[in-house]
Amino acid sequence: MAIRVFSVEEQGTGAFDGGKFVEQRAISFPGEKTAVDRVGPLFYWAWGKASDVSEIGMHPHKAFEIVTYVIDGLVEHRDSLGSLETVTNGGAQVIQAGSGVYHAEAFRRAGSEAMQIWFEPHLSQSGKKPATYRQYNHEELPTAQVDGVTATTVIGSHSPIVIDADVRLYDWELAAGADYSYPLQAGRSLAFLVIRGSGTVTGDEKAALSHKDFVVTEASAEATPLVFQAAAEQALRLIAIDVPTDPGYPLYRK
Repeated sequence: MAIRVFSVEEQGTGAFDGGKFVEQRAISFPGEKTAVDRVGPLFYWAWGKASDVSEIGMHPHKAFEIVTYVIDGLVEHRDSLGSLETVTNGGAQVIQAGSGVYHAEAFRRAGSEAMQIWFEPHLSQSGKKPATYRQYNHEELPTAQVDGVTATTVIGSHSPIVIDADVRLYDWELAAGADYSYPLQAGRSLAFLVIRGSGTVTGDEKAALSHKDFVVTEASAEATPLVFQAAAEQALRLIAIDVPTDPGYPLYRK
């Protein structure tokens, strides 16, 4: 199992609304700087922060599935379906773009911080479905606290969020010095962003983790436990996505 670590300098960047909203793009748009092109059905991942109240205007999507996960602040969504909703810390907005939808996002508080993540289901099937929008507050997402670790399942077992792509999405917070083991199954990949703190991850090898690092690892022929450990002096927080390395259907060529 190779563990590939990409520093913030190896990732892409983007900005909206005159630079009021700035993104770190671990997986970016075609033709832009990016750490990797995709990880299985995960093909775009931006981590953004608003320095002021700002907006990304109406724009179209089709067929893909889009998850906005709010780390902090206040994010408003409006779309051509008539939705107008606001979600705050730990909440998620989910668009299944289907046959097509327009939407816009507004960050109603300076310092608002969110992830936008795009997944690719089987396009020949998803493009024939009507578009949908659903919102989930943080209280709806299952969270477990054990031995200094707070693990929230955004998408996966017991979460109310269900999409067509085979995805598991987690928010893991480790107290200083705490460790957490995750069993990565054969045939699957785990990608994660270090959004707070530092530490290490150990599989067949050990790698240091620093703030803003983007990491990709694939399981070998057998399931492999990944062990995360926070540094002794500071907590570690990761947003992690588990996907099949090969989803079993053709993927869009970026």
